[in-house]
Amino acid sequence: MNHIRNGRIFAACHPQDTARIRIRIVRYEEGDMRALVADAATGARQRLILVSSLHPTAVTGTGNRRKSGYAPEDAPPVTRSPTPPHVQEPAAEVTDWFDGMPGRRYRVALPPRLLLLNSNQRLHHHRRADITRVLRRAAWAASRGLPLLKRAHIIGVLHPEDRQRRDPANWYPSFKACVDGLVDQGVLEDDDHTRVVGPDMRIGHVVTGSRLVLHVRELEQGESAPELGK
Repeated sequence: MNHIRNGRIFAACHPQDTARIRIRIVRYEEGDMRALVADAATGARQRLILVSSLHPTAVTGTGNRRKSGYAPEDAPPVTRSPTPPHVQEPAAEVTDWFDGMPGRRYRVALPPRLLLLNSNQRLHHHRRADITRVLRRAAWAASRGLPLLKRAHIIGVLHPEDRQRRDPANWYPSFKACVDGLVDQGVLEDDDHTRVVGPDMRIGHVVTGSRLVLHVRELEQGESAPELGK
């Protein structure tokens, strides 16, 4: 990190940060996880801080002002935060996930900005249980009014907040909680393999704050697991 140099002064990024607002790099070697710093004015209160909190500039890559950490005092000042690019969102679903398949169809859309569970996360079991409970309750509320379905095919669509590449299968814990919410609501008697095909997980269009949407299709009498073309 060539922006971290011995003797260089950093200032707190947050404009309201009055504590430790200016620090001087006392000792740092390339590759270190922490840098030894001290108060810039007095040299007192030497301590180690993570280099991840020592940013090269006071703005992010998208032009927004940072609200934590420190940036070099001699870096160009922040004049204004440019308006982030507007992401156009389709007004409605543009993909027919059950194209050409029979049966009644229903859409269960959870609110955006909910915390989601990802199989790659390492969460305390209490925290995981809390997030699961919220997702399950949200799906229960969003499916109010749907009829009882003896058998159903479910496609779970993750609408991300940006266009980065993702593996939607990693969000299976979130989709599972939502399907349990359908059972709580009485849309499904249970979610075992005799009653539910799926959830098959897909990526949808970008939505601010991200959201999960369940697309539910009633399976007709004697219909086997479908062949998906999506």
